[in-house]
Amino acid sequence: MAGDAREQTLSLAFMRDHPAQAARVLEGLPAAEVTALFERAPARVGAAVLTAMLPRRAARNIAALDDRRALDLLAAMGTQPTVAVLRHLPDERRRALTSGLPTAAALASAMLLGYGEETLGAWADPDVVLLPADTHAAAALDRMRQARAAHPLVFVANAERRLAGIVPLSLLLRAPPAATLASLMQAPLALLPAFAPLAATAAHPGWEHASALPVVEPGDRLVGILTRDALSRALRRGAPPPAAVERSGRLSHLLAQTYWNAVSGLLGAGLALLPQVAPVADAERRDDER
Repeated sequence: MAGDAREQTLSLAFMRDHPAQAARVLEGLPAAEVTALFERAPARVGAAVLTAMLPRRAARNIAALDDRRALDLLAAMGTQPTVAVLRHLPDERRRALTSGLPTAAALASAMLLGYGEETLGAWADPDVVLLPADTHAAAALDRMRQARAAHPLVFVANAERRLAGIVPLSLLLRAPPAATLASLMQAPLALLPAFAPLAATAAHPGWEHASALPVVEPGDRLVGILTRDALSRALRRGAPPPAAVERSGRLSHLLAQTYWNAVSGLLGAGLALLPQVAPVADAERRDDER
């Protein structure tokens, strides 16, 4: 029993510390085998792994969970990864889960689901800081702190989301507090049309100068932002599923062993020292207390 508990702790620690590697392992397993793992993993830990998985494989795991647990995980994933997963669920389940999301996330998800999966609009991240041109720099910084924005950019737009310019966070930090965004904004390096096909976008010259580009509808109405990483995930989503993982024994044993293999690889390369792995529950409690 003690060994089982230790393996389960290491499994969750591996998912928390190496979500992309854990995703590759779990993608090669039948969904039924990993359902219990996503049922007991802290939502933020499970969400990070699901985000790193191919959307079709992640959807199989979400489909096996009850609505309450599925919504806990989806709400922690962010809008764009959530939409990528929802696309691969049956219509009735998709509608039920979309309606169960917080209002803003439900509206944004419905917008993205309106785009074809092969278009840029479907893969844009709508969770950006969008402010009017007369906003002062100090207020814009406060908004970015509250929003915990994933992208270091403020998008300047009117009430109809028509994009006027962008303000990098680095510039905002140096600006006088009373400066308006109108006086600070810059023209985007490039705009990506929301209805443009994914396949043609990898060669867009805008990627030579930026790792993230705005996605707009006709009239420069902002849909969201597309990163190179998101584009890569979108392009590889049709890749064949990974080969079944060679395994013996319990899933928790497999993940625990993979955890130590990953750590041993870091040690062998001299890149890191093995940190003490705190229990996942303790880490989650500390995050909640902040």
